[in-house]
Amino acid sequence: MSSPSAPRQKMIVVGKTGSGKSTLCNMLVQGDLYTNNVRKVSDSAAGVSYDVEVVKGRHWTACDTVGLGELYSQGPGMVGPAMQLLVRVLKEGEHGFHYIAFVVQKGRLSTQENAELFKLFKATFDGAERNFVLVITHCHSESWITKNRHTIKEVYGDIPVVHCDFPFNSDTVSQGQHGRTNSLNDLERQLKAIPRWPVVPTLSMAMPPNPTPEQTQAREEATKKFSISLGTFLQVGWSIIHAVLFFLPLI
Repeated sequence: MSSPSAPRQKMIVVGKTGSGKSTLCNMLVQGDLYTNNVRKVSDSAAGVSYDVEVVKGRHWTACDTVGLGELYSQGPGMVGPAMQLLVRVLKEGEHGFHYIAFVVQKGRLSTQENAELFKLFKATFDGAERNFVLVITHCHSESWITKNRHTIKEVYGDIPVVHCDFPFNSDTVSQGQHGRTNSLNDLERQLKAIPRWPVVPTLSMAMPPNPTPEQTQAREEATKKFSISLGTFLQVGWSIIHAVLFFLPLI
């Protein structure tokens, strides 16, 4: 259950388009689904854009990595764009993230595509494993998780698992509201049971054991841009401090 005084929790959300990422973000920050949500919901990768969408509400900040799953699946040639996307993620999380969520739909739990995507997810956020969480969508039963525990462990290892189900019918907005509310409360209960201190992920994009010169260059360029952005931020901050110290005696 949400509380106005609850500390803000931050979550990175990664997964294929159609996995339920945007719906998860909407529920966390809105508390329900509407015909016009803060995050547009799509079940198709056709025409998907690549961006980082940050939404805030209730006691959550959700960072939706739009299109990252598609960039991963397009192979080594997309390392550069994926790196740029991750740079933006890091800028949004200067104080760290409590949860780094890999979202997968129940019916696609053990597909080869998601298995390979999860390997890249782990390599990308290498060093932040203690904040990983697997979110299984379209799943309203804890017993289903228990029944499929072996498969989950085989594909995703010992990552903590939570589940949710947010049915929505745009023709009758109120339909399923009670079920969505219960599922959200249950999801937050599950997350609360695995509390995490915020962690700042490192810029560690997944690469093959022997990366090509192009892949190495893309990583170096992205790292350089992130360093320049951070340097500019620190420079501006220091200038403001100098200005304050200069004018302080005049006040």
